[in-house]
Amino acid sequence: MSPAVDLYPLRPEPRLHRRVWGGDRLPALHRGDPPRLGPEGEPVGESWLAGDDNVVLNGAHAGRTLAELARALGAALVGGAAVARYGARLPLLAKLLDAAADLSVQVHPDDAYALSEEAASGHLGKAEAWYVLAAEPGASVLWGFARDVSREEVACAAADGTLPALMNRVPVAPGTVVVNPAGTVHAVGAGVRLYEIQQASDLTYRLYDHGRRGADGRPRTLHLERGLAVADLRGAAWAPPEPRVLGGGWQRLVARPEFVLDRAELAGAAVAGRPDPASLQLVTLTRGRARLAPAEPEAAWEPLALAAGDTVLLPAGLAGGYLLEGSGEALRSAMGWA
Repeated sequence: MSPAVDLYPLRPEPRLHRRVWGGDRLPALHRGDPPRLGPEGEPVGESWLAGDDNVVLNGAHAGRTLAELARALGAALVGGAAVARYGARLPLLAKLLDAAADLSVQVHPDDAYALSEEAASGHLGKAEAWYVLAAEPGASVLWGFARDVSREEVACAAADGTLPALMNRVPVAPGTVVVNPAGTVHAVGAGVRLYEIQQASDLTYRLYDHGRRGADGRPRTLHLERGLAVADLRGAAWAPPEPRVLGGGWQRLVARPEFVLDRAELAGAAVAGRPDPASLQLVTLTRGRARLAPAEPEAAWEPLALAAGDTVLLPAGLAGGYLLEGSGEALRSAMGWA
């Protein structure tokens, strides 16, 4: 297979995950796929848009997972900087979350802790950012501590149910951006639907879960000791990141060493972009309809029609630029630079 055939925009099939706190909007967004919903008994809380186990739907690589392709194509798919930092694996995971109930108060470790204490899991640390897509009136998220706290104080508050009272409660609306560096204690509140970009890791330490039980009827596991070992206990006021204008119709919402997050409003004129040899790019249409097409007529890949909820992975080694035309909103994520 020639390199030109190997590299083209990939359409991963979303994977829906049941969560005890989930809602009912994600299956409809993706036109439903019951065989991939997992065990019965819980609503759908997450749609994994582009991760290791997502299967490619289009082109010569249809039927292969993104993890398989990362191993086979290496830097041509995930990017030279990504391979240098993490090896031939996906550096990022993009999700949609639909919270009908409050999520647990939780925290994620950084890379150093993950490598020393969670090496057997194969996971990285986990920084993440949220872009709020929809929020019911009065909806909020919890972010960090409102003042300096001690481990003992957090442990007692987790035990007696007052942990949320120690944290910053941030009202949210469509367009709110929240960044959670590793170590930041946080929780999504009920009535929030959001896009999440994160390091490709599933290491989560629950500190408090509202006394909730899982589908098996048992209390959900907490991870207080490990969570306290990685939690940032300093008080800090929440502030949204300052966006900046990029070329081609994009606006940069988040710039972190782990990832960047860009936004474009689609309304008439085409939004332009170019692949980056350092990192793959993930483009998600959050609303509307659009067409992704090559900017150069000689490009060897076919245009893709996108609906709300669709994601495209643009390989780092893809030749030429691309155009996104239509109406709605698009988010673009890529690996950041330290």
